[in-house]
Amino acid sequence: MSDSPDNDPVIISVAAYSEEPVAYEKKYSTHLLDRPGRFASLISPKSRILDVGCGPGRDIQIFAEAGHTPIGIDLNPSFIQMARRHGEVIAGDIRDIGSIFTPLSFDGVWAQASLVHLKKAEVEKLLSDLRDLLKPNGHIYACVRATGETGWLDESDGRRWYTTWPDDSFEEAMTSAGFQIIDVTRGPYVEVWAIKV
Repeated sequence: MSDSPDNDPVIISVAAYSEEPVAYEKKYSTHLLDRPGRFASLISPKSRILDVGCGPGRDIQIFAEAGHTPIGIDLNPSFIQMARRHGEVIAGDIRDIGSIFTPLSFDGVWAQASLVHLKKAEVEKLLSDLRDLLKPNGHIYACVRATGETGWLDESDGRRWYTTWPDDSFEEAMTSAGFQIIDVTRGPYVEVWAIKV
């Protein structure tokens, strides 16, 4: 990674969540709540799911309650501590995910709004790494910002970098990484459901 920790947009953005992690958990406790349940129903029973940027762990709990074996990875210490109430969580930078997990070790990859602080080239590399981690015909869900400007945004709970993916650019990145798209939901965020081909 070219950025030092002091000017790395991902490190700075992730640290902002430590300001009020409990308030963040409460605010987003029902946000897109039907998505993890839908994902859990798409994959085979007792599947191993990687929750990329798991945050406080809401979806880890949903996957576990559905009978799957989720494992989360996050960079924020507050979120890691909170998510471990619900299951196994590893502290790590998702940009290094290819060196953290073994290829072909997951049936599903879940990335709900966890790629938003990465630059486009970082996302493209990460998607390729995630494909390598998936078993054949493994499922992936990812959503990123589709509206607004790419750059820094000062929010009520901190300053964060966001990368925006307009039009079909994120779907194109998913396809280029080797995924077959099965469904797309458009809005302020574009949500892509796909399988490894």
